[in-house]
Amino acid sequence: MSTDPEIESSNLSQFLGFRLTRVKIRVHKVLLARLAPYELSSMEFSVLMLAGSNPGAYLRQLSSALDVSPPNLVSVVERMVRRNLLVRLPGTQDRRLQELHLTETGQALLKQAKADVERFENALEQSLTAVERRHIDSALRKLAAFQLDG
Repeated sequence: MSTDPEIESSNLSQFLGFRLTRVKIRVHKVLLARLAPYELSSMEFSVLMLAGSNPGAYLRQLSSALDVSPPNLVSVVERMVRRNLLVRLPGTQDRRLQELHLTETGQALLKQAKADVERFENALEQSLTAVERRHIDSALRKLAAFQLDG
C-alpha cells in the first residue's frame, strides 16, 4: 500500500481560525474516544450535563445553551429517551411544554462519563502552565465575544 506524500499546508497556518479549528478537531477526537465506552456523542454528553444541573429544563433552553436549533436537538433527545437516559414530563408551569429530567440510568452514566471527561480535561490543562491557562482562558473569552462588524 503506497502512502501519498503530505502536501504543503503551512500557508493555512497563518489563519487563526484554521489553527483554532485544528486544535478543536484534535481535542474533540480525544473527547469522543473518552465518551465511546459510554456510547455517547459530545452533544449527548452536553445534554446530560445540562439536564443534570437543570432538572426540568425545556428543549428550547437546552438548544439555546448549546447553540443548536431545536429541531436538531429533538433527535438527540429522542435517542436519549429511548436509551432511558432522559425522561420527558409535562411542564409544571405550562403543560404543553415538556420538561427534561435525567433518569437513574442517565444519572449513573453521567457520573461515570463526567469523571472520565474530567480526567481528560485535567490532563489537557496540566499540559499548560498556570500563566498559559490564564492567557488561553482570557483569549477564548475574547474570541467567543468577537463579532464582525458589517
